[in-house]
Amino acid sequence: MVIKWSKTKSILEGFICEKLQGRIKINATVYRKFHDEPSRVWITFDKKEIISASDVTYQTRYEETYRKIKKKENLKGIPFNSNWEVMFQSPERQALIKASDKSEEMMIDQNIFSSYHFYEPFMEYSSLSIEEALSSENILIRAFAMFDRRLGKRRLKNLRFTSENTHPLILEFYKIRCDVEGIYVTKNPQPKK
Repeated sequence: MVIKWSKTKSILEGFICEKLQGRIKINATVYRKFHDEPSRVWITFDKKEIISASDVTYQTRYEETYRKIKKKENLKGIPFNSNWEVMFQSPERQALIKASDKSEEMMIDQNIFSSYHFYEPFMEYSSLSIEEALSSENILIRAFAMFDRRLGKRRLKNLRFTSENTHPLILEFYKIRCDVEGIYVTKNPQPKK
């Protein structure tokens, strides 16, 4: 079942805590006159963009990174074989897939996302409990959980992150929420013992 973007946006914004209601806005657009109709999704806090996912920016940076990795690792193309199974299983193809995955990981680590990175987690979010959202493998789900009204002030105070193993986007959303709730955040939060 496909839900319209306006409905998804409305559902997501309904999860936002009281002190951020009206201050956090989720936006999306599709550039219909471009080839393949790329899109952009962005979130603002007090009208200032705090995260953006642009297909054009992502694809440009991804291709640049992928080319650099292929050159650095001296990767070759997939050798032709009339048996596609041989081509599919070739070590060259496996190496290119690893390079592609590495490029995507690097983009995400740098907060460079494509719109598809946003749509699926946003569609999934409403079906998650706050515990599931906070422990999700998906960075965007865990980050958005920082704004969730189901994350109470007491539990928010008890969350502990390390900047070494927590994605910067999660830390940024956590800091925004703590600021509006009047919770002091140290520069390098330490894990709770």
